[in-house]
Amino acid sequence: MSSARRSFATFFANLAAFSALCAVLLVAHPALAAEAAPQAAPPAQQDASAAAAADSPDQQDSALPAENLFSQTYQACMDEAAGVTTGMQDCMSAEQERLETRLNAQRARVAATLNPERAKAFNDALSAWDTLRKSGSLAMFDPNGGTLSPLMASLWYLEQTARMTRWVDVLQESAEQ
Repeated sequence: MSSARRSFATFFANLAAFSALCAVLLVAHPALAAEAAPQAAPPAQQDASAAAAADSPDQQDSALPAENLFSQTYQACMDEAAGVTTGMQDCMSAEQERLETRLNAQRARVAATLNPERAKAFNDALSAWDTLRKSGSLAMFDPNGGTLSPLMASLWYLEQTARMTRWVDVLQESAEQ
């Protein structure tokens, strides 16, 4: 089997494993499942939400629709990059930095609200996730894969960060209730 086919097969195997993990997380955490399948809001409420988001640039980046993991700023940057690898990589780097900052702030807040046993489990889970994120990204990178390979590995790393940031946000919300 050629290295390109092996890389493609590995990509789909990783994608299948990740999908299974996401399904388990959605079933295991009702708040995530509810967020993944949002209820349709009445049109008047949707208009009010859209107007409020348009008034606050910070809110545009932090109040993402459930089906979207990335900020509007990132999406606009990717549109502007128009498929140019270096431009896309710059967009991913900026979004990664934004997500890492948010994740680190939320991590400290969540850990402070949990009892010691849950806080330890939370930190252990984040450490294990970080290992998965880094190892998965390394596995995704194919040195013979051309310019697309580092981009795919970076996108995988970015998506893992976005998903964990979303999970920590939901955990923070449930801890506050």
